[in-house]
Amino acid sequence: MEKGKERKTQLLNIALDEFISKGFYGTTTREICRKANISSSLLFYYFPNKESIYLELIKIGVEKMYVNTTEAMKSPKEYLFQLLHSIFEQLESNPFFGKMFVFMDDAHYTNIDIPEVQTLLEKADIVKQWIPIIQKGQEMNSFHKGNPHAMCVALFGAVKGIAQEKVRIPHTPLPDVGWLMKLVEVENER
Repeated sequence: MEKGKERKTQLLNIALDEFISKGFYGTTTREICRKANISSSLLFYYFPNKESIYLELIKIGVEKMYVNTTEAMKSPKEYLFQLLHSIFEQLESNPFFGKMFVFMDDAHYTNIDIPEVQTLLEKADIVKQWIPIIQKGQEMNSFHKGNPHAMCVALFGAVKGIAQEKVRIPHTPLPDVGWLMKLVEVENER
């Protein structure tokens, strides 16, 4: 990785930690610079302001939270299992990924006057993305009957809570994906 890209990644990691621990309004570029051991002018070479750092992190989060609904419709049960398995692998091996869960959740509750952030957050609403998958699984009799929105809230709430705990206590063991699938599966064939 080239030096400039490494520096930008370092700054985003530091900023992510700051936004998680202090929120958008409590985070300062001065503190990011101090923790990165760089001058303000170097930070501003990469990002013109705090808002641009925040926006860059939102863009990363939206990209990571993309659900291929077309692919999911072919086999909702298998897609959801593989998606959860992939999420857990990332939580185990990539601390940045887990922190993005916490950050993106906080972003939904932070009132920031950056219109592009609000537009991007709408795209990253996992519950809304998962509803058609649950509905299709219900049509195929793979998933329990009931309100698909409520099922998505329960499933994603569990995943989000697991991610938050993994960020808080990195050695936290992750549950078996099959346990979470029992929340939605009609029969557990795993």
